[in-house]
Amino acid sequence: MAFTYNLESADPTTARISRVRLEIGDTTEGAGVRPEGTNLQDAEIAVWLSDAENVIAPTVGACCAALARMWAVAADIQVGERSERLSQVAAAWAKRASALGVDGGLGSSSGAFSAGLNRDDGYAAAAEES
Repeated sequence: MAFTYNLESADPTTARISRVRLEIGDTTEGAGVRPEGTNLQDAEIAVWLSDAENVIAPTVGACCAALARMWAVAADIQVGERSERLSQVAAAWAKRASALGVDGGLGSSSGAFSAGLNRDDGYAAAAEES
């Protein structure tokens, strides 16, 4: 899996891939944005760049939409008092993709959706009182 991050690269393709990585926060090799913690591949970003005619914003939108789909299969987890709502990560990526004009691909026919947030941890009761 190729990973390149060099904003000052003389190679325009490498510079554009790096710019996309900067925009989505995928800048550290081995600590990526996918659910399993890996990075997007240079080849994947290059395909989205090509589809978007090398324009950064729609490429970032395509990456966000893909990440929304990847995170959509991540399960919410609860162990005792602690819970992690990983499905909210999918919603956040889809929202960002939508803001960039790309359908997040999570089944919304209108291109937008809403997710309610419920706090479910040891501090939930205190949060409701305030």
